[in-house]
Amino acid sequence: MVTPCFFPSRVASLFICLLLLNGLNSLLLAEDDLQAISAPKTRTVVAEVLEIEGDFHIVRGERGEIRIEVTPDTKISEEFMFGDRIKAILLPNDVALTITRAAPDEPIAVTTNVPPEPTSTQETSPTSEEASIRSPLYQEYQVPEVRVIIADILMVDGSFYIVRSERGETQIEITPKTELSEDFKFGDRIKARVTPADKALSVVRAKEDELTGIQKEAAPAASSTSTSPIPSTPTTTKTPTPSENMASEPQVELKPSIRTIVAEVLMVDGDLYIVRGERGEIRIEITPKTNISEAFDYGDRIKAEVLANDQALTIERASPNDPLGVTSN
Repeated sequence: MVTPCFFPSRVASLFICLLLLNGLNSLLLAEDDLQAISAPKTRTVVAEVLEIEGDFHIVRGERGEIRIEVTPDTKISEEFMFGDRIKAILLPNDVALTITRAAPDEPIAVTTNVPPEPTSTQETSPTSEEASIRSPLYQEYQVPEVRVIIADILMVDGSFYIVRSERGETQIEITPKTELSEDFKFGDRIKARVTPADKALSVVRAKEDELTGIQKEAAPAASSTSTSPIPSTPTTTKTPTPSENMASEPQVELKPSIRTIVAEVLMVDGDLYIVRGERGEIRIEITPKTNISEAFDYGDRIKAEVLANDQALTIERASPNDPLGVTSN
């Protein structure tokens, strides 16, 4: 009577042990899967820029439009505009980690970057892009390439200044960290230091002799202590002349820059011609001093000589062999 009772209890104990081992194995597999999922997959997007809208780059990819968000942590090589081909590394939420200019031989495409599986025996060396993203300095704050914009304010929309520059309209975002010299309004001419994401670092009133335009802020000169010692041999040293000293200093361009624009008229709005150029829409202002050959309308191809503030000097009908484009005179 004792043996039949002992045998089933032994089988039940063995079955319970097997269930426990199976459950432990499932937990270990689930932990491995969780670690694989926690590593974010990035995408590499090679596409053409359609529009710059605040913190977003709208691009045309192989499957349609993509809205790429640019944040203060985005490592961007330069300022891009309509028609540029870029190469961006994106997180799953379309936030850009890096944006650079695409090489001519890189086709428009979207590829998924699968992170390499970690190995316990050997630690793989990160790529240059991964190293820059993992860098503590980059994680804390990537120093932006600052641009200086001198332009007229077209509109103040909440925390945004919409200005007219030599490249068209630009939207500058005012943040709590922006240093404002005063409250600006429509028509004011400002000088703003902005990041690649169009966030203003400082905004002051532009001086009368400062020309409208966008330029990169000059990097600070290297310290004299970091340079190599100057040889004491008299034959290798040369005292610069006053003219050479003046040539080494930045010169203020007094002559106004003039562009020749060949484009199609999209709309005539009072004293403004909105035209389609090779890089997007351009607003050309007609003044009493503008020498215009005739009245133009939608669809006409015109050739205009335009100042840096988008005021037209001359407007005439473009010849059939004039290609669409903007050239600096």
